[in-house]
Amino acid sequence: MSFLAPWAGVIAAALTVPLLVSLYFLKLRRKPIAVPSTLLWRKSIQDLQVNAPFQRIRNNLLLWLQLLVLALLLIAMARPTQRAAVEPGQRLVIAIDHSASMNTRDAASGQTRLEEAKERALALIDSFETGKASEGGVMVVSFAERATVVQSFTNDRRQLRAAVRGIAATDQRGRIEPALGLISPHAATAAADDDDRTGLSVVILSDGRVHRDGGDDLALSGATLVFERLGTPATANVGIVSASARRDYENPERVAVFARLTHTGAAAQAANVTLRVDGRAVRTKAVELPAAAPGNSVSPESTPVPGTVPVPSGAAASVGSVGDGVVTFNLDLTGGATLEITHDRDDALPVDNTARLQLLPAQQLRVLLVTAGNRYLREAIRAAGARSVEVATPAQFEGMPPEAVRDGDGGRAGFDVVVFDRYSPAGLPLVGTLSFGGTVPVEGFTVRPSADDAPERQAVLTWQRDHPLMRYVVLDDVLLRRPGRLTVPADGRVLAVGLAGPLVAEVRRDGLRHVAVSFDVLESRWPHHWSFQVFMVNALETLGLGAAGGVDAASGGGGASLSYQTGQTATVPVSSETGTIGYDGPRRLSATVRGGRASLPMFERVGFYDADGDNLASPFDRLAVNLLDPLESDVRPAARLEIGSSAGPSVAAAEGARRREVWPWFAWGALGLLVVEWVVYTQRMRV
Repeated sequence: MSFLAPWAGVIAAALTVPLLVSLYFLKLRRKPIAVPSTLLWRKSIQDLQVNAPFQRIRNNLLLWLQLLVLALLLIAMARPTQRAAVEPGQRLVIAIDHSASMNTRDAASGQTRLEEAKERALALIDSFETGKASEGGVMVVSFAERATVVQSFTNDRRQLRAAVRGIAATDQRGRIEPALGLISPHAATAAADDDDRTGLSVVILSDGRVHRDGGDDLALSGATLVFERLGTPATANVGIVSASARRDYENPERVAVFARLTHTGAAAQAANVTLRVDGRAVRTKAVELPAAAPGNSVSPESTPVPGTVPVPSGAAASVGSVGDGVVTFNLDLTGGATLEITHDRDDALPVDNTARLQLLPAQQLRVLLVTAGNRYLREAIRAAGARSVEVATPAQFEGMPPEAVRDGDGGRAGFDVVVFDRYSPAGLPLVGTLSFGGTVPVEGFTVRPSADDAPERQAVLTWQRDHPLMRYVVLDDVLLRRPGRLTVPADGRVLAVGLAGPLVAEVRRDGLRHVAVSFDVLESRWPHHWSFQVFMVNALETLGLGAAGGVDAASGGGGASLSYQTGQTATVPVSSETGTIGYDGPRRLSATVRGGRASLPMFERVGFYDADGDNLASPFDRLAVNLLDPLESDVRPAARLEIGSSAGPSVAAAEGARRREVWPWFAWGALGLLVVEWVVYTQRMRV
């Protein structure tokens, strides 16, 4: 039990309790009267002694009754509350965050945040009043990269407790939208029903380190929302949030390995970062990490404190900036290798202390440019580090068999990427493609010309800065002449948006990326802008080197390495056409082979996953999986969740679940005792 106004009760007690006791502690002062005899006054002799103003307090039933009445009234004045899962007549949803940051071990008991969240959820279930909400019950939802209904609405405490205990820890990022998507239909039903028995309460057990996928405001109308925060604000953590390996364009044997670390502590920190190649330590460097900047949320557009980086714009809640440091290793490696980057700080979240990469063998890209004549593109491809650039006209390309593009023909080695200039091919190539002013033949993926009344010159409004293709690309001052717009299928991803709609987008088919730009680069200033070359480097590495021979390799490893992040899936090439494959690692993975490829389930834990058997060739015989998420590594719990509900546009953190005021019970108890005291008093006064 806790109190909403404890000091009011304390002050009132300090004033009233001494006054009540003094009534029994002071002597009664009586008027002296002469009488002939005291024989009949023996019972009153004790009251005749008035030499002192005080007397010894005697054991008096009335005193104890009056003290008890006063105590009950004082407790009621302090507004006592008790932990309540839900108001009478409502249903309850318990949403438990089991993302990577919930593995932080900062509780006084040594528990992880997830373990503490489970204990609180079990307490909520135990306090749930089944008799008053028997038609609804409790539902348990877990969420990380995706959300799952662990237990649908029920009043069976045994099932609910088993569901909570069965929630397993993951190393995925936390996303709040999937959980709200599962809960919102029940909230809408509650809002549309006038019956109070369908009211819905939602308790979110999380540290608030959750991602926002879109720009739309989050809302859960029709429900009462409580954000029960877990974690200690002062918790410090050093995490590796980015890692990549790149080979030199001129000398592919030369490898540069990069790692970025963040620090959330209030004091500056030094860390030693070690690079291991195939399990052997080869380099160690020291990095200085400045103190994190305390305070409120930091806007992604604002200028951070020097040496710090703001929390990503995808965060649903943030608490400030973090200390930042970068370390670089240079070494010579011709073949493939397993790379591990580790720091030596012992902190509260171990899963981000190591980054893993599978270094690909030295190679340079082979690019086919299909154009009627565009020297800007040819020179940009060469400057991006392609080993060879062959140019073909659209008619020549249509005469090539699809297998010749991928595997070569007549002794040629084939191509890693095909770039189309103002041309849409009739068939879908078997390698990754980049199209300017056209698209590949994917249903729903087309270029629409600009409307007649559209402005002739247009600018890029926004773009996905965190996407591998758009990383370090700046388009603020790039002007386009009648750029048109793209239509993108539902499974595609828009990377840049203009006045009329999407300008750059990608789709994936059979494990291959196909990127399209709606406009002709010659009808823009982009080829003369430095960011065009950055885009070409990103595109060729992502489509060619990053794809490791035509299979998508995720975004974490850079152009010369292969790695995945938790929450992602992987499609790997298999030597057989059918059957099953398996990987041993932190979690067992298995998949069915179809057409020489296998799609693995979503990665849940970080680490290396080693393939069974020999039907998977390098580098897919060992998969490297990392966290690499700045928001999850920032383990400071958020003060608010920007989720609208019936309580308002955002939800502040609560130290406990919803609490019910119980002061009326104490007031009624005081009234009942007051009646008893009156009866006792009248009995004593009866002659």
